[in-house]
Amino acid sequence: MIATTITGNIISHPISDGKLNVPIAFEWFETDKKRMSKVAEDGTEFGIMVGKTIKDGDVLAETDDKRYFARIKSAQLIEIPVSTMKEMGRLCFELGNRHLSLKVENDRVLVPYDHPTMEYTRKIGYEPHIIEGGFDGFLIVKAHAGSGTIVPGTNKTTGDLAEEEQEAEADAAFQAEHGDHGHEDGHAHEGDAHHEHHHDHHHEPGEYELNGVLHRADGSHSHDGGKTWHTH
Repeated sequence: MIATTITGNIISHPISDGKLNVPIAFEWFETDKKRMSKVAEDGTEFGIMVGKTIKDGDVLAETDDKRYFARIKSAQLIEIPVSTMKEMGRLCFELGNRHLSLKVENDRVLVPYDHPTMEYTRKIGYEPHIIEGGFDGFLIVKAHAGSGTIVPGTNKTTGDLAEEEQEAEADAAFQAEHGDHGHEDGHAHEGDAHHEHHHDHHHEPGEYELNGVLHRADGSHSHDGGKTWHTH
């Protein structure tokens, strides 16, 4: 099944129509992905491509007797209390330098747990502690989802490649069910930050584009659309 839109939210607007509510579990860092493959609690497979950040309780699909909704898994978090704007500003600066996704509230900052961050924030004068809870409404740093080790000959991590594979599987499922959309599915490219490039170029197998520069697995790159290649 393919989910392309969010039709409601069973938490903010509960629905009582006799349908069985079936959860689809998401990790916090998956809710902002454009495309992914998921399996609902009843075993139904989904290609998720709703085009916006998914929130806990969002309704992603319905059948005659079931309603499939997003359930954001709880996560182990570091809660760092703050009491002044100066403390908040310094803390966010320090965490920003560590490229961490975070959630800012009036009297605390939340970040996903890892031991080095826990020790670092304690070292610079804060009193962090570990909690279990939801991590929604956060400011995400894309590098966090692309965690892992760098793959030799590329600028990508193992996490980046795993995400690309998952997106490719979701695309294949979508095309198998609906046919090749050929960029005529109603989404406009103008002004879309994810589609700033034109589609008049062709990438050979093993090539990928990053910030307007083509790269190959052997470490070479091209600044002129693949006409010439060089390494540094």
